[in-house]
Amino acid sequence: MTKHSSPQTKPTEKAITWERVLAIFGNPLPPKTVWEEQFDYSDERLRRLASTPHEEITDLWCYYHDLAHVELQPDLFDYLFPACLMDWHNTLMNYLPCNAGDSEFQNGVHLGQVFEKMLSLARREKVMEFFRDSLTERLDQENSFTEVRNRFPSVSWIARFNSLGIILPRIDLIWNELWSLETPGRAIAVLQYCSGLMYFDGDNPLFREWNGMSLPLWKNDSFIFHDGWHDTNAGFLAATLTPEFVNSTVPKAVALLKGHPEFEKAEKMESDLGRAECKDLMAERVAELPTLLRTPECDGWTV
Repeated sequence: MTKHSSPQTKPTEKAITWERVLAIFGNPLPPKTVWEEQFDYSDERLRRLASTPHEEITDLWCYYHDLAHVELQPDLFDYLFPACLMDWHNTLMNYLPCNAGDSEFQNGVHLGQVFEKMLSLARREKVMEFFRDSLTERLDQENSFTEVRNRFPSVSWIARFNSLGIILPRIDLIWNELWSLETPGRAIAVLQYCSGLMYFDGDNPLFREWNGMSLPLWKNDSFIFHDGWHDTNAGFLAATLTPEFVNSTVPKAVALLKGHPEFEKAEKMESDLGRAECKDLMAERVAELPTLLRTPECDGWTV
């Protein structure tokens, strides 16, 4: 049963738990009244959601629409937004997009300017830390370049990362944790990402068993179709993701996988980094990627 009172123990700094996310919003109780007008006229559905214990909330369809389109009731927001964040985390961990039917969390946050309107600077910082730690928890569990879960491939994390580049003003907080290479799972993720820069479709040795799947590093998993990355995020990537950065990072990631079942594929990738065709393609794509991420509904690589 869900506890609505203050947690008895302090959550660990980076663990993703209900205790942690509820603490961000002051361990909220269900609102006594609901005056918010649900976007699709499902006011009764919204009231039921507002009285449901946090861990039993499963259908956020009506509230994701509200995030995007209506005046939000502050105490109702404090009660339901932790459930939205945990849905974001749980779908990420299960390789799924964060939508409920035709409504989607990241689109709701973006269209409704939720972070700017509903979160104080202190809460905004904690929510960004939540996204950072959620994504790294997801990547730390990776053990294969080609795992599939719920019909989605493990590289689906890249699309979720790209969604954060649209809705958050500080993608560097996420990026720096990913590329810290603190775990073999993050090494796998880094090599997945770099392989999309180094190889044409069909040539990628990490995904041979998937018949050389396409790895579109510019795609996101949101319902946001008319906006791309924040200029500050694209600028950060342009300054950070350079050929020199890739050339120095790939060997570190490969070394971290020594003795790992995926080491042979990783070693092949490191060897290919010395080939002129891979090196030249990587340099051109590194230069182009920030523009693609900034451009909504782009057609993809020109190289």
